Amino acid sequence: MGDPTGNIIGYDPGGNGKHGFAILHVRNGTPDILEVQTLGDAEEVFSRMKNTANLVGVGLDTMTCWSTGKSGLRPADRWLRDEYQEVSNSVVSPNGMYGSMGINGMSVLIKAREAQPDLFVTETHPKVLCYALFEKKYDYENRSTQMDGDLSSKLDTEVETENDHEWDAAVSTLAALRGQQDRWKNDLHEIESSDDERLVEPCGPTHYFWPE
Repeated sequence: MGDPTGNIIGYDPGGNGKHGFAILHVRNGTPDILEVQTLGDAEEVFSRMKNTANLVGVGLDTMTCWSTGKSGLRPADRWLRDEYQEVSNSVVSPNGMYGSMGINGMSVLIKAREAQPDLFVTETHPKVLCYALFEKKYDYENRSTQMDGDLSSKLDTEVETENDHEWDAAVSTLAALRGQQDRWKNDLHEIESSDDERLVEPCGPTHYFWPE
């Protein structure tokens, strides 16, 4: 990995008409421009993805692997709950997730890996990531302008979102970029599983890069 040149996609699965989608155009690791939009469904997301030239990475808010253990909690989930107790309620037990994250997100990811087997993929958690990056709780309803500004400073390019789905997709491109650059070296999917659980990887190995 290093400083990529190409396009990085961020995806936030949602219900009908609530799929956040972002494309970060990068040249030698430097963001050029960020495009964000809200799409209708997972099929529309995958169509945009497969038509994106020079796709070098994807960051998405979905469980890119699963656990056979209690409540479906993975080592990454437990680490986030312990590390960020102020927002630990945002780390929902996988067994209690809504379908959009588990179904739409994984569906797009599986199809993307079928089309591009070596595609760089990192899982994201925008709500906890917001707290980790800015030491402020996620509150798009009341702080959307400030959240766009905060993210602009991290990406070094303008961020203008119209809803929380787009913001989540945008911050997911940051995670994918920093992971590829080795600037975020903490990969939560490398945390060792306990003896009474194992990880299942439906689309092959993925990352979960996190700021240190």
